[in-house]
Parts: sequence; structure tokens; C-alpha cells
Amino acid sequence: MSQRNSISQRYLRPRWPFLTQNAQGTLLIDNISVQSLAEKFGTPLYVLVEREIRERLRRFKQAFSYKKLRPQYAAKCNSNLEILKIVREEGFELDASSIGEIILGMLADFTPDQITFTNLYKSEQDILFATKIGVYALTVDSIEELRRCVKVGEQLKQQVRVFLRMNPGITFGKYTTKKQQYGIPWTVAKKAINEALNSPYISLVGLHFHGAYVTDPKIYCIAAEKLLKFASYAYQRGAPLESLDLGGGFPVEYKDKQEFTPEDVSKILLPKLEKLYKEYGLPELNLIFEPGKFIVNTAGIGLVKVVSKKYLGQKKKVVTDGSTYAMLPDPMIYHCYYDILPATKMNQPRIRTFDICGCTCDCIDIIGANRNLPRLKENDLLAIMDCGAYSNVMASNFNTLRRPPMVMIKESGEIKLIRRRDRYSEMFAPELDVLKIADPYELKKFYDLFRINIGSYWNPEQKEAVVKKAG
Repeated sequence: MSQRNSISQRYLRPRWPFLTQNAQGTLLIDNISVQSLAEKFGTPLYVLVEREIRERLRRFKQAFSYKKLRPQYAAKCNSNLEILKIVREEGFELDASSIGEIILGMLADFTPDQITFTNLYKSEQDILFATKIGVYALTVDSIEELRRCVKVGEQLKQQVRVFLRMNPGITFGKYTTKKQQYGIPWTVAKKAINEALNSPYISLVGLHFHGAYVTDPKIYCIAAEKLLKFASYAYQRGAPLESLDLGGGFPVEYKDKQEFTPEDVSKILLPKLEKLYKEYGLPELNLIFEPGKFIVNTAGIGLVKVVSKKYLGQKKKVVTDGSTYAMLPDPMIYHCYYDILPATKMNQPRIRTFDICGCTCDCIDIIGANRNLPRLKENDLLAIMDCGAYSNVMASNFNTLRRPPMVMIKESGEIKLIRRRDRYSEMFAPELDVLKIADPYELKKFYDLFRINIGSYWNPEQKEAVVKKAG
């Protein structure tokens, strides 16, 4: 292995301890060269670092010295099965936002009672499925949904275990829940509690707060106080309360901006909870959080290849084989900022300002605007940092592009393919299944032709064999 050097401070962020570089200025991710990753798996490519994921999971648990802590990983952030298995191994439970995520959780060997089903809408079929397999609880988002749970429970002759998700009407600085669509409005919270307790088919086991991009740790304290006030009302009426779920919303760092940490939340929240339990006459409840982005965001790196550069007067653009649509939708949807590193030119100074563009036929496909980087040319690699959360799960097949594969650098040093690149047959299947247009062999012919090794194809000695194999 080539000599490893520290990353120049002009490129390094403290949150990337797994990055080094070799003497030639090529980026190493947990000691693996990005050049070797690109050669083996192609680009665009997602790279995940197992060590970083595990350290984040352990850090979150250690931050809260609370004996009834039950942290849940928010599967919506990145639901890859290999990640879910790591989450389970590290002692987290699962926050599932759909039946699909419940099934993924069970495929990753979570038991149903380690899964909570939380979203804004559950059909009667969803409620039946989750209840019959025995999830820990369904988080009810509205009075209408509570009534659907009652209806299903009545038909099953079985109690449905529920959390009531409340919108506590918090405004704190720039943060507010008063414009959020999540949860039962605080003005009708007691009505919802009464309906739940009046039905023999509902077991009210917890209250829930969504969170969503929390800007200050004090917000969790405010939410806890408001929810526990409702919990006291429910408990006094006989609710079998077990859990208080304060949701997610833990921030992650972008650029060099510092954000509050789980340790900051723990420091002010745990003494507050102890006081509130005594004040409201409540037993100590399970404390649930649903971190997602905090766990996986920094562990993800996107590798893309420069395919062209274009100088348009003062404006310089670089086109890559990646895109916002098929790989990194956050800049387009949330105007999210990604640090972009010159992965094969880490030794060189930043002397050019580029727009880093995707390869789709859409003018808004800009991965990063006005980025200071070295001179770039065709086949240079760029590393797009902090893209472990949401990128893959939100990516689309716009322009009928195949979404990239995903590899994980294991703690052992093994490089494991954990999601292959999309296949056209899978992308077209929802239409082919109903329209019956293509013969299966026709699609296979296209597939085999596309799989030709282009390097072998240009070699006269091998071309005949390759063409014959492709039909």
C-alpha cells in the first residue's frame, strides 16, 4: 500500500477522521484509494464507511445515561439492509415509515416488537399488517387515523398498540411546529386521548413528538414538558403508558458550521425529565429518539468522474457522470451544500472556480455552484462528502438513468458491494408487466450488448469472441 499522508487543512473537516491521502495526492477512504474503487465498481458510486456508522451509533447511546433509553434508527434516511443490520447489532431499534420499511427491518433480523410504525397515513390494510405481525406500536398522526385503528381492532377483536403523535404548538426562535403537518394539534389532544381510552380496541402506550430539523436542544425540553402534561392526563385516566418518543431532528454539520450534539441534549433534558416525572406523578417512561441523519450522513461519500469542462466567458463548468436526480437530489430539493474534494488532486491548490454539474438534460442539475478547486480535466475524480443520508433513498431514474451502486468499507478493510447498480429490466418492469410490449429475450439482447467490455471490444483479437457472446 502506498504511503498515507494527512489531508491538507484546506480540504479537511474534523468530522472526516477516515480520510487520508497518498503521496500522489489521491484520496484514501479508510485506507482505500478512490482510484481503485472507481476502477473496480465504476462511477458514479456511493461509498459508506462502516467504522463511522458504528462510532456514531455508540456515541449516541453513550450520550444518554438513562436506563430506559430505547433509541430507534430512522430507516427513511438510508434503508440499505447492510446498514440496518449494523444498526441492530449496535443495539438500536427501528423507526419505520412504511410497510416496506417494516419488511426491510424484519429482513435485517429486527423482531417486530423492535419496530415502531410512524408516518402521516396508514390505510386499514397497513394497520392490519402491522398489528398482526406485532410491531411495538403504531404512531397515530390524526384523529381520523385513530378511528381507522379502532375499526381494524374491532374487526380483528384485538387491541392496537398506539402512540399518539402530538403537535405541541412550539415556537422557539426560528423553529416552530405551528406550520407542520405532523401530529394531532394540541387544541384537540385531550379529545384524541379520550377517544383512544374510550375504545376497548386501543392500547395507548406512548406519546410522540416529530421534531424535524430541531435548531436548539431546549426544544426537546419544551416538547417533553408539553407531552408529559398530556401524558399525566392520560395516565390518570388509566392509560398503560410506557414510552415518550421525542422524535428525530438531530442536526449534522455542513461546511464548518458547528451544531448542537446529543451530549448537549442529554445535559439539559435528563434533569428536566426527572423533575417532570415527579411534578406530574408519572412513572419513568422509555425514552425514544429517532436519529437518522446524525448516524449515517458523514459516513457517505459520492464518487463521480469529470467527463468534460466548459469555459463560458468568466463562467467555468465541469460536467460529471453523476447527477442530482439519480444520485444527490438534496442540492436541488433542499438547496443542501456538499463539500466537494478533488479526489485525485488533493495535493494541488484551489485556483479555479467551477460549477459542478450533473449529466442530465436539465439546467438545474447542479451538484455544487462556485466551488474553488484545482484545474480539472477529463477522468479526474471528485468526492462529494456527507451524502450518507437521504441521497440514495430519494434518488430517481430521471432521464432513465440507473441509480449508482453502493459499497461499504468494512472495519476489516473488506470492500463489500451492498447495492448493485440498477438494471434496465427492473426500471421498465412496472410498464412491461402490464403492457406486454417486449419479449423477454429482446430485453436480454439489449442487456448483453450493453454489458460488453468496451476495452475488450476495441481489441481486434478479442472483438470477435465478445460480439459472438453478445449475440
